[in-house]
Amino acid sequence: METLIIASLITAFVAGIAALFAPCCITVLLPSYLGSIFREKRMVLLMTFVFFLGLLTVFLPLGMGAAGLGKLFSKFHDPIYIIGGIFLLLLGASILLGRHFSMPFSVHPKLKVTNAGSVFTLGVFSGFATMCCAPVLAGVVALSILPNSIFWGGIYSFAYVLGMVAPLFLIAYLLDKNHFVQKLMESNKGVSYSIGGKQINLAIADLISGATFFFMGIFILYLAKTNQLAMGGGEFQTTINIYLNQLVQTITGWLR
Repeated sequence: METLIIASLITAFVAGIAALFAPCCITVLLPSYLGSIFREKRMVLLMTFVFFLGLLTVFLPLGMGAAGLGKLFSKFHDPIYIIGGIFLLLLGASILLGRHFSMPFSVHPKLKVTNAGSVFTLGVFSGFATMCCAPVLAGVVALSILPNSIFWGGIYSFAYVLGMVAPLFLIAYLLDKNHFVQKLMESNKGVSYSIGGKQINLAIADLISGATFFFMGIFILYLAKTNQLAMGGGEFQTTINIYLNQLVQTITGWLR
């Protein structure tokens, strides 16, 4: 079960990176925008963290709510995992086949970013705006439902948002070095391949997220077939709790 938890965390993290580079999301340009306002790299890093908190305000309740829904049907533990595995497999295959779908949702807040409060608000609005990347969001929600645990639903949401902001922190840190943002954007240019005579063009982020969901689905179905889906990992969860508590204390001390 610990292997499944780690694999799910990695999947959620990769999905967050994919959502960041979605065509409907220009969040990847945020550090450059903040840099033009706050100038100092330390302030840009701090405001990027505030932006992360705004995103987390949107996605943490979503993940925990989905996990709560899964918890209501906890007695159907194995069937839920099997259905979830099939869903992730089909979702990954649809992305790899270029069959994208998106939510008709866009937010363009007219905010004047001048302080931490406005950056936090921008993070909240951006969280709603990135929901346009429906396949990735659907995969993360499915991951949150599967473990029948509100705790892990929240952790998967945290990993998803962390995946979204990890490149932002890297961009903020390397903001003045060799046009790093431009190079990063160029690295997500599409790849082309043919399946059954059909030409498919995908961005690298979509290719990675599709493959991750596809193999995660296969992995879950394999565990189901080999009867390795029994809930466990209590000691593992306790360890995670300890590390998270230490992380919160460290961040609190740093902010003070």
